[in-house]
Amino acid sequence: MPPYAKHLEISQQRTGNDYQQMHDWLDNHPDHKAARHDLDALAANRAYVKETWGEEAVTEFFLHVAEDLLMKDIATLKGASCPDEAVQHSLEVARKSLEIASRVKIPVDKHLLARGAIFHDLGKAKTYGIEHGEIGAKMAEELGLEEAIRQIILKHIRGGLTEAEAKELGLPVRDYTLRTPEEKIVIYADRMVDIYTDGIVPDTDETKAETNFAEILTSYEKYGKNPTTLQRYLALHTEIQGWMA
Repeated sequence: MPPYAKHLEISQQRTGNDYQQMHDWLDNHPDHKAARHDLDALAANRAYVKETWGEEAVTEFFLHVAEDLLMKDIATLKGASCPDEAVQHSLEVARKSLEIASRVKIPVDKHLLARGAIFHDLGKAKTYGIEHGEIGAKMAEELGLEEAIRQIILKHIRGGLTEAEAKELGLPVRDYTLRTPEEKIVIYADRMVDIYTDGIVPDTDETKAETNFAEILTSYEKYGKNPTTLQRYLALHTEIQGWMA
């Protein structure tokens, strides 16, 4: 796990507040530490953090949990020469994936979800091109990562390409359809993180990015890409929001 002081430093840099009391609550009570990092208790712990320290602290809570959970995987990414910006983006996607998972009312393998998120851009160790999903999937196989993670890496390009799109992009023609909740949440979180970190959309508020997801994708070609991709993302948004209802 990152040192306790590192968590404080990261929160201070991100928000201007180190949220020491919240990090104390997570790390400095040995009898409760495991329960407060328990992925099955995310919803309850989220509610407590929000009530006690506010909405911004919720984001820091999920980042803390993700960093602790994924330390070895982050080291693997860095060992594969994945650029720092790609590692940080992937950590943010893992945080957002766990945050979304804490709100859905369906069963989700949160450990797989977080690891799929942290490795989804593994291929950026070698290229930022459209083929980074294919390359990342091959690298994942070489690293001995499980098939479910490999599928997330393969399918995250444009949220589950059709065969026609794959052919047009010069990628292997195969079934990229998103099938599992874990695949869908990671891809959704990936697009959401892009929206509020790219700087293209003026309002970087996460809640508004989610509320205005359809409007943003329709208005900014960078996110919607083309009519087929746009409709796929909009359907994904509707499905996942339905899981939260």
